[in-house]
Amino acid sequence: MKEKISKALPFLVVGVVVFMLLSLHFGWLNAFFFDTEHADVQGIDYFSAPKSYLNLLEKRSMFDTWGGTAYGPHSTWYLAHPAFSVFVGSWFSFFSPWTSYWLFTLFSVALMAFSGWMISRASTDTFNQRLSIAVLLCAFPTYWLLFVGNIHAVLVVAITFILLGIFDLTYAENERQGQQKLMAGLLISFFSKPVVLLMLPLLLFTKETRKTTIKSLVIYGIVSLIFIVVPMFNPEGVGLQKLMTLNTDFIKQNMNIYKNNFVLNAFMKDNAMHWFNLIAQSEYKLMHVDVYSLPVFVDTIAGRETPAGIYKTPIYLSMLLSFFVLFINDKKIRLEATLLLIMAISLTFFLSYNTVWEYQFTSALPVIALLPILKEKDVFYKKYIPVMFGIGLFFCLPSLYCMVRKSELNSKAITLIRADRVIPALLLFVMMTVLLFNIIKQHIDTGTEENAEEKTQ
Repeated sequence: MKEKISKALPFLVVGVVVFMLLSLHFGWLNAFFFDTEHADVQGIDYFSAPKSYLNLLEKRSMFDTWGGTAYGPHSTWYLAHPAFSVFVGSWFSFFSPWTSYWLFTLFSVALMAFSGWMISRASTDTFNQRLSIAVLLCAFPTYWLLFVGNIHAVLVVAITFILLGIFDLTYAENERQGQQKLMAGLLISFFSKPVVLLMLPLLLFTKETRKTTIKSLVIYGIVSLIFIVVPMFNPEGVGLQKLMTLNTDFIKQNMNIYKNNFVLNAFMKDNAMHWFNLIAQSEYKLMHVDVYSLPVFVDTIAGRETPAGIYKTPIYLSMLLSFFVLFINDKKIRLEATLLLIMAISLTFFLSYNTVWEYQFTSALPVIALLPILKEKDVFYKKYIPVMFGIGLFFCLPSLYCMVRKSELNSKAITLIRADRVIPALLLFVMMTVLLFNIIKQHIDTGTEENAEEKTQ
């Protein structure tokens, strides 16, 4: 049976991808998404990317999405790193809006396929190789990513490289290759969406990844500073001195796009908005049917707003585990724990950040695709991998919107829609952290102060 499925998988994947691309035009999958039936949102997340570069050519802020010459029928706000606009957005900016969208759609499919292919190379099992590609391409969040045109496929590549970098450091003899993949993943994320920031404490604590992480941070810092202080790249910048005076309260009250009713002030047109938005949105909950975060999920069930601080618990647990992994004496076990913790940290976004859209679950797909391959390596959590993989497959399935689309969208219906996204993310994170606590308990070696100092060097 396994051999038959393996032979059929390439044809299945090609068929699904072609079906998805045709559905973008004909709407065959519309019944599975709220917005396709109630709004006009195709390409809505995309048009701001090429528009940001066209703004720059007009000496206008890259973040002034709705100012200047219009590009495309609609758009969400550009929030990626300003370097992304120059290094990637520029490639697609000189085509007509819809031509540009379709070209970027093919580019995104290629990135998702590339991520699956890269993961497949870590396996020696033909079935697992083909399965990893199928997980990346045959998922409903992947279709929604293509539909709205978000740049998130770039982040999927980044997470893939980071996972494979640590995988190579653990199992491959070519350490240089592992370091190169790790650096590539970090830089791709830094210069698009900085979701990997929460991984930095672990990567800095771990001596095998510390040097590469520091190099990546230096490059990130230098390039980011250039995009803030050089007027050519930040034409409507308010100045570094003013930026330094902003405090957290001011940012939350004055630079939240939703509180401002999508009206941009001068500070929001500075390139530093890419980073300030993380603060501005840190406690704000957008109670919308399309938001798939744990905080909004719980608030909908409770019928009231719950304290934002409790949802930071996964982050605090991850930071605590990042410190204790350092003291696992066995190098192989330590790196296996590091890889598992990186996977767990990648899930904290869905549990701790308030505004999570369905397409963003594509960033969990590399984690799911890698799990069967890790089973080949006889990792310490081998017997739990089938369960984790089974839970993770819910990310590939459609949300449960199709079950309630013809009924009233009350709180119960909205909770059901989010259930097969939020609950699997929570279950996977809990399983991974429990496994990590157990392995740390078994293998931790604090030793003497001299030994602890040696581990950090």
